[in-house]
This record gives sequence, structure tokens and C-alpha cells, in this order.
Amino acid sequence: MPVMENMELKELSNETQTCLFMNTSVTILLTPVCLFTLLGIVTYLSYTFFRERCNIHTLVRVHTTTVIKRHTSFLSRETKSSETNLASLIEETAIANRRALEDARIDIKEDQQVCSIEILTKVNDLINKTQCSKYTDTDNTTAPGQDEYVAKCQELIEGMKKLYNKKLNHLTISPLDDYSDEKIRDVYMTPKMMAMRKDKKAFLKTEKQVNTYKEVFLTDNSVNPRIFIQGEAGSGKTTFLAKLALDWCEGVHGSIASDNSAPIFADVDALQCYEFVFHITLRNSVNQFDVYTMIRKQIIDSIYSPTDREKASELVSEIMKHQRCLILLDGLDEWTGPGDQHNLPTLVVYHIKCVMLISTRPWKLAYGKIKHSDIDALFQLEGINEPLELSKTILSRLVNKEELEITYSAFTLYVEKQKLGELLSSPMMLSAIVCSYADGIELKGSKCEIYILLVESLFKKANSNKSTFTHPPFPLFTRTEHIQPNVENLNRLAEMAFHLLFVNERENAIVFSITELKEFQIDEIKDFALKSGILSAQRTASALRSSSSFMFIHLSMQEFLAAYHIARNANRIDGIISIYLNRHPKAYLDISQVFIFLCGLDVSCAEKLSRMMHERHALDTNSDNHNMCNRIVLAGYREANANGYSDISLKLSHFYFDNNNIIDLHKIWENNAANAIVLDVDIDDRKPLENQRISPGNDECASQITFDLHSCLELTHLWLRGRCILGKDSASVGTLEFPVCIILNIADPTQCTELPPVLPSIKYIDLTSVTCSCTWLRSLLSMMLTQNCNMKCYLDDCHLTACGEGEVNTSYTTGRIGLDVYPNKSISISLTNDTGLWEILHGLSIKSLKLDGWVVKRGCRVNHEKSFSQTIASLSKLETLDIKMDELTPCVWEALRGLNIKSLTLSSRKWGELHAESLTQSQSSLKRLETLGIGVTEDSPGLWKALHGLNIKSLRLDGWKGEGLRINHSQSLSQSLSSLMRLQKLDIHVAEDSTGLWEAFYGLNINKLRVFCKGRVKYKESLSHLLPSLTRLETLSIGADEACPGLWEALQGLSVKSLTIKGENKGFELNHTELLSQSLSSLTQLETLDISVEEQSTGLWEAIHTLNIKTLSLSLDWIQWTDLRTESLSKSLSSLTRLETLNVSVYADSSLPWKALHGLNIKSLSLRLSLSEYRKCKDLQAESLYQSLASLTQLETLSITLHPKRRGLWRGIHGLNIKRLSLKSKEWGGLHKELISLSLSSLTQLDTLCIEMPCDNPGLWEAVHGLNIKSLSLSGLWKRTGIDVKHTVSMAKTLASLIHLETLSIDVEHESPGLWEAFHGQNIKSLSLSGVRKSSGIDVKHAETFSQSLSSLTQLETLALHVHTYIALQVPQSLKYLNIYSDTMLPSKVRELVDSLAIYTHSIGIKLEFGCASSIDPPERIPVQEYIPFQQELAARKNVAVKRFRIYEWPDSAGYAMSVRDIGDVDDAACDILEDDVYKKFAKYIDRYIINRISILIEISPGSIS
Repeated sequence: MPVMENMELKELSNETQTCLFMNTSVTILLTPVCLFTLLGIVTYLSYTFFRERCNIHTLVRVHTTTVIKRHTSFLSRETKSSETNLASLIEETAIANRRALEDARIDIKEDQQVCSIEILTKVNDLINKTQCSKYTDTDNTTAPGQDEYVAKCQELIEGMKKLYNKKLNHLTISPLDDYSDEKIRDVYMTPKMMAMRKDKKAFLKTEKQVNTYKEVFLTDNSVNPRIFIQGEAGSGKTTFLAKLALDWCEGVHGSIASDNSAPIFADVDALQCYEFVFHITLRNSVNQFDVYTMIRKQIIDSIYSPTDREKASELVSEIMKHQRCLILLDGLDEWTGPGDQHNLPTLVVYHIKCVMLISTRPWKLAYGKIKHSDIDALFQLEGINEPLELSKTILSRLVNKEELEITYSAFTLYVEKQKLGELLSSPMMLSAIVCSYADGIELKGSKCEIYILLVESLFKKANSNKSTFTHPPFPLFTRTEHIQPNVENLNRLAEMAFHLLFVNERENAIVFSITELKEFQIDEIKDFALKSGILSAQRTASALRSSSSFMFIHLSMQEFLAAYHIARNANRIDGIISIYLNRHPKAYLDISQVFIFLCGLDVSCAEKLSRMMHERHALDTNSDNHNMCNRIVLAGYREANANGYSDISLKLSHFYFDNNNIIDLHKIWENNAANAIVLDVDIDDRKPLENQRISPGNDECASQITFDLHSCLELTHLWLRGRCILGKDSASVGTLEFPVCIILNIADPTQCTELPPVLPSIKYIDLTSVTCSCTWLRSLLSMMLTQNCNMKCYLDDCHLTACGEGEVNTSYTTGRIGLDVYPNKSISISLTNDTGLWEILHGLSIKSLKLDGWVVKRGCRVNHEKSFSQTIASLSKLETLDIKMDELTPCVWEALRGLNIKSLTLSSRKWGELHAESLTQSQSSLKRLETLGIGVTEDSPGLWKALHGLNIKSLRLDGWKGEGLRINHSQSLSQSLSSLMRLQKLDIHVAEDSTGLWEAFYGLNINKLRVFCKGRVKYKESLSHLLPSLTRLETLSIGADEACPGLWEALQGLSVKSLTIKGENKGFELNHTELLSQSLSSLTQLETLDISVEEQSTGLWEAIHTLNIKTLSLSLDWIQWTDLRTESLSKSLSSLTRLETLNVSVYADSSLPWKALHGLNIKSLSLRLSLSEYRKCKDLQAESLYQSLASLTQLETLSITLHPKRRGLWRGIHGLNIKRLSLKSKEWGGLHKELISLSLSSLTQLDTLCIEMPCDNPGLWEAVHGLNIKSLSLSGLWKRTGIDVKHTVSMAKTLASLIHLETLSIDVEHESPGLWEAFHGQNIKSLSLSGVRKSSGIDVKHAETFSQSLSSLTQLETLALHVHTYIALQVPQSLKYLNIYSDTMLPSKVRELVDSLAIYTHSIGIKLEFGCASSIDPPERIPVQEYIPFQQELAARKNVAVKRFRIYEWPDSAGYAMSVRDIGDVDDAACDILEDDVYKKFAKYIDRYIINRISILIEISPGSIS
């Protein structure tokens, strides 16, 4: 009978599906067929039409060129129109088809779901009928034809139901009484479970609460194969899985219906799609990794007799292959696999229908060993939804019915008074609190107190003797009665708990054997431990013999006992625990519960462990772990507070504040502000400071919380979110309207020099919905502009008030604004709305400003035109301006008028004739403009007309957002380019090669040309004709998406000295290796070749074979290396016999490229090693790098751009014979300072060490300490800035240790007394000090300290100094050469200089060069005539020989070249003396501002000076 019904049901299902399919498929198929047929007809007619038209034009003789052009133009327009129409029709048809298919797919899916529900209902009805007939018909218990497999499956299900009902059905409601248990369903309370979402490198908790089983198993209607539920100890993970298994038992085959009265996890029918649910306790399967084996051991062996187990195991294997199974794995944190390769229990490949649901504590997932790809869904279990309701349920089992309501009311008041609400969310804590209250014991909210109560209750079971402590080990033990008589047993158990967790192998840490009991003499008290229940035991079956395994009643109990042992033996922290924390980087997370318990037992031990954990945490880059550490330390603080330790000082550097923790966490902040790295304050303005006092011991008023950021010298990241947050300076008055105040009083750096720097380490600021004044925010940006590193600042929905002096009291609400701040006072801004932006930027010392839209392909829009114009005009230091707008508005042209900028870039989607005319008018007012960039989709005659006759030196033409410019008016372009008489550099990016493009550049006097073409070079003859016409061209850079033979032919025979070939996107298709090789060989003047392509063939290396170049730069980041490619590169490099310098950029995760460098005769090698967080230079690569570098016997100079945290790189340079080493890095962590120091000290031939980095740190100075170098150079990264020296004491110690040091050169970013004191008494012979390259010289504000340090350098012979303003100096008698370069020099200062020559009583050569101005930016020039009389005064002095008095003068109007003239006689032999790098930086800076300068060279001889 059941067979027939199944057949009927199957036919019914097939008919339903067929109807649904036919119903939807006809529409799906016919619609695109009709559309494509119509498309084909239109295409054919179009093709026929154009073919006939072309035939007609071929037959008709055209007599005039005009007629031909007219017909060609018409044909082109018609073709484009038809192509456009066809493309539109195709696109519309495709969209319609996609929509139809999507609608059909949705309809099918909906119908399938309806059918599935109907079919499932009928299947359940049939099964119910079968079940009923089976139990009513005693004569025919097995239906005819019933498959033996089905019967065996049913037998297994029945066995599992019995096992689960016996094993999982009861729950101990009191941790104080193991015999007090209830059925789970009688006391079960629904859990509070939150969904987690995957976000880049981490999982973040969402606000979505999960209330059904379906939400756990499915994501977007797709099954999650591996599901994780994480929760802290006692949060209810084990109970949830047990309840799930029991729900499956009661619901399997339709035994019961879903409980609709319970709204949360009541969808029992969602479990019925799993035919089998296997419940595994992982702590009982340590060292097993195969899930099938776990099922056999824990389930099959418990259901079947030994004789039946083999067949049952085979049955389970078949079930797992063919049927949908759910596997519940409880307690991943209590499980370890065999070896390091097994981080998760695994299923074999054929068990693909099985879904695993795994419970664990959070720290297990935070290890990093479990990959994100192994986690299909993650949920956070945060206890229970209604803790007070569960409390009432438990109380109903403990007190009389008539007393329940009174007792429950009193209990709720007790919970509120003692602040126990947070603890009640944990079911384990809740049961302990409720049961102790029922026994008349009131708690204070301390976890330690609860666990001591548990220990007290457990010991009472085994020994009823009572006695109190005369001298309790800890205050919490004072009132206990059953611990003192058993304290020796407690100490033994605690020692074992500690050693199992911290000393034993992980597989024996939770479940252990009699061996461990004997080791700690627990076997002597085994009966006591088992009888009390603090230990539990279970029989372990073995093929040879049976034995018992043991475990503590709960892992948290073991952790509490371990903490008790540590508190009694503080030396364990420096010994065993320190070793344990060094086992792996995340070990500090393992011991979180031990740490929390320790905070409640012994403050000094907790503080010591906190510092040790923080050292490990500081090296961790995982933001999830930072947040977890924040929670751990906060929990420890609260535990200490609950036990009366209010003055505990715990170490923390990453702070994450919210409404629920701000009061307590702020106490921790007060002790750690100086060491804080991250400050994240997220306050919900809907419920400000809702939980005003979390810890009973914290009596701080919650009306307002203040964060003073002045002491935050290490803070790198600042997040502020919420309307409750006010940013203010210390002088302003706070208001209770804002419960959180951020104090940041930023002084004007130009007015105050003695104050310490504000937020000197900041890198990232994010302000969302924060309230502050425009003045405060402007000061914040001003501070960021003075820093010497890249920083980001984001504003979103911030409320700004204009309450500064002289400002109108208005307010603004910003849109989304992103500000990227770079060195040299450069800032790039992307925005959605400009409200409030211009008020923030007004008057800042910005030198470079870039404005763009927030969306990638959109530009910015100016809505507040008046504020925009006023702000742009107020930026007096502005040199570079780059604006990208969807459409340029009149306010832009108004703002540009009269600016002193040197570089301007304007980009717009549309560029009409009106813009071109406005540009012409604006250009005439930009007197200092040297560089112009234009970005537009298509050109126009008006655009090229606007460029005509400009005095610019550099021109860049590009399309909108890098898409390339479409040039249609090449003749106008040619005329404009020819009129640019000062033009030296041309950079043009075109969308495609077009007619007349190359002719437009013909005959230009430029010396640098860069052309990038997104398409293929089509007009090779024009290109070949162009390049030789550029007679002054020295540097050529050509880039194209695709290469062609014409490109290589065009290069033949050029006289360029430097050639760069770059490919983007598709890269170069080097299929014409021989042609490229011939072209490169013909470049007889070529000295430098730079190639950066993305192609994967070896043709490139063959093309550079045997070139006579001296310098070669290769970007190899994208090459997938093989032995063949490496060998080809090696042969080509070896053939470059004149090669002296090789620059290579490459990923350092492969050993293959290093082999290609082996044995080269180069003298200089530069390696730029690209490393991401996921790439590591392993030992193998380090060895390969070392072997190749060691083989370079002629190598003298090595330059490496690297990440210092990579150990392999330091091993790679160990023991080299190089003389000069340059190290460049964005940061210099102290992680491997010993290894770095060892590698540097092994370079026995090293004379010169150059370090380029934005900021110093102690690790740098420790690594350099004691080296035998003779020359040390320090500057900012790539010498764009100076180095910001903050650790001057460490610097002084290191300089003193360099006993062979003769030359010291420093590019200074910020001078300070400590910096000058670091030089004091050094034995150097040469000292060079300069400012940054793109800014002025050193602004010496501590001249006295500086002068004293210089006079103490008794061995100093040469001093080169670039200062902003001349200062009088005390120099040592040993000085022979003094070079002073001053940006400005008043005539009166020259007088002081002449008079000061009397101080020099020894022979000395002095070179003084200065700008004839009182100010550089903005320029305030002084006529050179005011300085000339001093030449005669100098010449008249005895023993002063004037070797040169030279004037470098810019013309007043006509001409562009600087004139050079000498006053008086010139000693030609001395003219070029002491031309150093400091001078080159000075001259470049002064000339950029068109400032006249004077160079004076004198020699002073011994004797009296009149």
C-alpha cells in the first residue's frame, strides 16, 4: 500500500512540475526568438542597404575632391547612426530578455516552493498513515516490499532518539546541586542569537537577531555547509545544540507539530529536511579529526552491541553519502586535532550532503588558523532573551508555589541593586545566582564569588565538615565553611588545572588520564574529587584494555582553579605563562577567562599578566583581536571592581567605547591614554549613556565623559560616531547636551614652539554625526598638514558650528567628505556635498589641493560658490590646484583669477566654448603658472585657442578620469603647441591614435615627451616622421594598451638618452621581438632604459639582449615566474656588459627572480620589494636572495625598499661586501631589531648607510647602534620630506656609539632642542643639515641650543647648512669649510655677518648664498643693489680674500633665463668649491619662487682682522 501511494505522489509531482515548466518556458523561449528574429531582419536590411549604397558609389565616377569628401562624410554618419541604433536595439533586447528570464526564474522558484510544500505535506500524511498501520496491524509489522535499507535506517533513528533522550534530555538547573535537574523543555529559554557578517578580514556582528532554525541553516535560500555558533563560557551553546537534537527527535517523521506558541526557534519543520542529526561532544574526540570516526565512537558504540557495530558503521557511511545529515559538533574550543594541519573536524569528500553546525568560544575562531573560507555562516550567542523569566522558572523549582511571586519580586530588586543584570544573560551564571539566592546567599556581581560558591557547594558534597579561614588566601574566601577543611585538595586540583592548561600538550589539556592524576597526586584524592563533582570520569573503550578519562566539571571551573594557582604563585607569570604566550601569536586570547578570574583574586598578578598580554597584543594586526582584547580587559576591570579593587591598572592600547561600556572603560583609558593606539567612540544618540554604572565599584558620575587627547602621543586611529559627541578645545565650555567631549586644543604651530606636538602619530580620523566648530576642525586639519606622513580624515553627517572669532554664528551639516593628507602640505578631497567644507579649509597653509567627487566616475559639485571662491583666495600658500567637476561653473573661473599657483589641473565631462573663453581669461592672471593639466572627453578649437602663447613649462592633456582624450582638431592643437615657447615637457594621454595626432607635435623644442595611447598605434608613418623632428628630445616615454610593429619602427635611430616603455591593462604583446631588438640597438645615445609591462612571454628579455645601456629599470611585479622566464632574463642581463645600475621592482614571495641576478658585474642594485599582508619572504626566498647578492662581486651600492617586519629580507643581506647601503621604508617596526642589527653589523665593508623613512623610532636607533660606518644619511621616504626625529635620546646614544662616523647628513622635518642636543660632543668631521626638498630650509627656533651643539663638535671640518633665515653661529676652531644657504637675508643681516667675521681666528673657507628677499612664500623681494656695497666692505678687510661675489638675477620682463654676473675679481679655481646636495636643494627651492640670489665665497686667514 505505501508503495502505491508513493507512486501516485510521484506522478502527481511530475505532472505539477511539467505544467509549471511548460507554462513559463513558452514565454521565455518565444520572446527572445521573436526579438532576435526582428534583430536579424533589421541587421540584414541595414547590411543590404549599405552594400547597395557602396556599390553605387563605386560605379559612379567622382570628379572633384569636395564631392568625395561629402559622400564619405554622409556615409560615415549613416554608418555611425545605424551602428548606434543597432547597438541600442541589441542592448534593449538583451535587457528585455534578461528581465523575462529573471521573471521566469522567480516564477519557477515560487511555484517550486509551493509544490515542495504540497509534496512534503502529502509525504508526511503518507508516513503518518504508514506509522499508524504499523502499530495497529500486529500481524504485519513490516510492510510487503519494504526495503531492508529503510528498515535499518529507521532502526538507527529510533536508537538515536533513545540515546538523545537519555543523554541530552535533562539539564542541571543548579550548579550547586548535581542531583537537581529538570527536563530541558521545562526550563529551556530561547537564546539571544545575533547574525555575523563577513567584512574583508573580519566577521562583524550585525543588529539582526536570529529567531528561527531556517535562518541558521540557509542564507539567501542556499544551504550553509559549515555553520559556526560562537559564545563565551556558559552562554548556552551546549544547551542550544542539545535542544536542537531533541527537537529533531520529537519532530522526526511528523511525531509532533511545530510549537507555534513559542515565536523563537519554533520552526521544528525546518529540521525535517535533515533525515539524520548526529550530536557529537568534541571534548570526547580529542586527537580525532574525521567526523565519521567520531560518530562511530560516540553514537554507534552507544547504540549497538559489539557484534552489530560493524554493519551499523557501514550503514552510517552509506547514509552520509546519500542522505541529508546534520552534524552537531559541540565545543570546538575544547578539541584539538592530531598535529597542526587539522584545525577543524573534517568530512570525507563523499559526505558532501552533510551540514556541520559547530559551537565554540570566540577565541578559537580568532586564532587565524580557521580560514574565512571554512566559515559559511557565523552567529553570536549572547545568552538568553528573557533572563528574568528563566529566573522565575528556576525559582519555581526551588521555592514553594505560594512564595514564588514574593520571592521573585525580591530577587528582581536584588539583581537591580547589585548590578547583576549583565551576568544573568549567561545561563550558567544565572543558575548559580538564582540558586544561591534561593539558599539565602546574596552575591555582588563577581564571577570569582560565584565560582567560589560553586567550589564550596561541590566540596560540601564530599566532606560536610565545616571550618572558616583564620587567614584566608584571598578576601573572597573569608565567609566560606567547606573550603578550609579541604584546602589541600583545592591546592592540588588548582595546580593540576594550571599545568594541564599551560604546560601539557593541548590534546591533554581538557580531557586527561590517570597519569595526570598521579603526577599531581590527585589519585590519592580521586574519590573526593569525583564525589564532589569537581571532576567527572568516563569509560574509554580500547582494543587492548578499557580505562577511564577525566575532566573538570566545566572548562571555566578549570580556568578558575588555574587563576587561583597563579594568584598563589605569582612567579608562574614570568616563567610558565611567558613561555606559553610565546607558543603562537594569539595565545594571549586563550587565557582570557583565566585573566578575568585573576583580576578578581589578585590585582598585582593581574596587572603583571595584563602587561605581558599587551606586549603580544601590540604585535597583532587583526582588528577582531583588538576588539576582543578590549572586551577581555574590560571584563577584568569589572571583575576587580566587583571585588573591591577600584585602583587596578590594566594595560590596553585599543579602545572601543559604546553606550554599554563607556563608564568603566573610561577608567581604564585614564591610565592608558599616553599609550593608546586606537580610540573608537560609538555612542548611540537615541540612548545616551543608558547603563550609567556597570561596575558596583565605579562611582563616577555619568553626566559627561571627557577624552583629553593631548597626551595621546601614540594614537594612530581615531573614530568618533554619534550626536552625543562634542569636539572642543580646552578653553571652550562643555554642555550637558553632549555627554561625551573630545578635548583637543591645537595651538598655531607658527606661534608656539615649546608645546609638545598634538597627535604626532595619527594616521586615520573618522568623524560621523559628531558636533564641533569649524574652527576646531580647521585646527585639526592644520595639525595634520604639519605632520610628515600620509593621513586620512573622513567626515560624514557632522554638525559644524561657526563660532570662531569674527565668524557669523551659523551651522552646517556636512555630507560625506574624504580628506587624504600627504607630506608637503598636500591634501586630496573627495566629497558628495560641499556644505561646510570651504569654512573648514579657509586660510589653511595648503600647498597642494585636489578636489574630486566621492563616486569614482563622478566629479565634485560646488553648491556654495561664494564660500568656495573666498576659501580658494584665502589659501595664500597654494601652489598646486587640481579640480575635477562634472561641469565647470563660473565660480571656478572667478576663484582662479589672480592666484599665485604654479600648477593647475582642470577636468570636466563637458568643455564647451564658454569654458575655453573663461580659461583664456583666467590664464592671463596666473602669472606664476608653470604647469597646466587639462582633462576632457573631447577637444575643441576653443580649448586649443585658450592654450595659445602660455608661459608654461609643462603641459598635460588627458581625458575625463583617465579615459584618454579624443582629438578631433589636431591642426588647432599643433598651432597652440608651437606657440608655447617655454614648453619643456609634454604629457598627453589619448583615447586612440587619430589622423594628425603625431603631426601636432612636429618640431617642438621639448626635451621630455610622454605619450600614452589606450588603443593600438595606427599611423606608424606619422609617428616615425615625428620623433626625429624633436631634436632636443632627451627623455621619451611611450605607453599603449597594445603594441604594434609600427611603434618599434618609430623608435629606430633616435638620439634619446632615456627611454621608458610602459604597458597597462592588456600589457604588451611582444610578438615582434626581433623588430623591437633592432630598434633598441639603434639607439646609440641610450643610457637609461625603463620597462614596465604585464606580459608573460620571454620576448621582452630577448629584446634587451646586448644593449649598451648603463642603467636598466624593470618592473616585474605582475610576472608569473617560471624556470624558463628566469633563465631568459638571466641570459639577457648577463649580456649587458656596460650595465652599471640595475633597478628591479618585484614581489618578494618567489625565489625565481633572484636567480636571474646571479653573477652580474653591476656596481649598483636597487630592489623594490612589494609585499602585502598575505605575502611573506620565507627562508627559501631569503636564501635565494642571499646567494644571488653574494655573487655580485662588483656590487658597491645596494638600495632596498622594504617592509622591515619581514625577517627573510634581513637574512638575505647578511654578510655582503657592499660599501653603501640604502634602506627605504614607510615604517620601521621594532619587531626584529635584533635580527636587523645582526645583519647590519655583518656588513664589514660598509662605509655609508642611508636611511629614508618618515619618522624615527627606538628600533631604528637600536639597529644602527655600534656600526663601523663612516657616513650616515637620514631623510624622509624617497627624500620628498625630512625625517621627523622624535626619539632624540635614543638617537644621541646611537650617534655616540658610531666611533668611526665621519660624515652625518640629515634632512630635518621638525627641529627641536633634543635634536640639536643629540649632536653635542660627537666626533664627526662633516655635517650637512637641510630642510625638505619641496619646502624651505630649517626654521631654527632654538638657535642658542643649536649653536652650542655646533661649537662642541671639536673634530668638525665641513658644515653645510640650509636655513630659512640666517642665524649667527658659534663654530669650532677645527672648521675649515662653512657653507650656509639661507632662503632670505635682509641687508642688515649681511652687515651682522660682515661684522661677525672677527670671531674667526683660524683659516676657514666660507660660502654664503642667500635669497634677496625678506619672505619667500609669498615672495617679498629686495633689490640686489642694496647688497652690492657689502662686496667693497668685505674686500677692504685684511686677511679676508673675496673669491666670488656673484649675483643670480631674474629679468624684470622680457626673457626667461637667469643672468649671472660677478662683482669684482673672481678666482676661477675656487668657483666650484663645495657644490653639495644641500646647495642643489636650496637653489631649486629659491628659483621656483623667482627670487634673485647672491653667492659669496670668501677665505679667512689667521691674524688680526680689522
